[in-house]
Amino acid sequence: MKNYIFIIFISWLGTSHAISPNIADQLDIKAIKSINLIQTDKKFRAFIVVQFSSSAPIAMKFKRSNFMINFQDDRGADVFLGTTQPKEILFPASENNVASLTEKKLEVFVGENNINTINRLMNLFNLIGNPDSEFAMILSGTTEVGTKTKRGWLYQGQVEIEDFVFYPTIQREVLFK
Repeated sequence: MKNYIFIIFISWLGTSHAISPNIADQLDIKAIKSINLIQTDKKFRAFIVVQFSSSAPIAMKFKRSNFMINFQDDRGADVFLGTTQPKEILFPASENNVASLTEKKLEVFVGENNINTINRLMNLFNLIGNPDSEFAMILSGTTEVGTKTKRGWLYQGQVEIEDFVFYPTIQREVLFK
């Protein structure tokens, strides 16, 4: 019932765009361009350059995104990378039914500088560095989803995303820095 009221309210405001569950189906991660791992005395951070694509006819924005990033191998084993630091991600609208591409740098807190984090990173390097491996990148967490309207941005509010699965390709020659 609430969804119908929300869509009616949006229509009343004079916009033809409603935020629907299929909006996630219009987003994809096409490639992981690089992973830059930084070690300090107390923690590990990573900067991941990711190429997103959107086939949505309207621009979308993730605001205050806080995601956990896992990688899963073809046998179903998970390797936890870390959690993203809140950041805004803009997905441009596709033009003429051609998916738009955008590259974003995601900052990820990997973990404390201890043996558990180092073991996770070794498992991740073995998974991604193996040219024969098939893997998925899984995002779970919360974000505010907005869509572009004629008069500005319309936000649904805090949205929980669970097990958002991508099958990215890798630019293996520039993967780890």
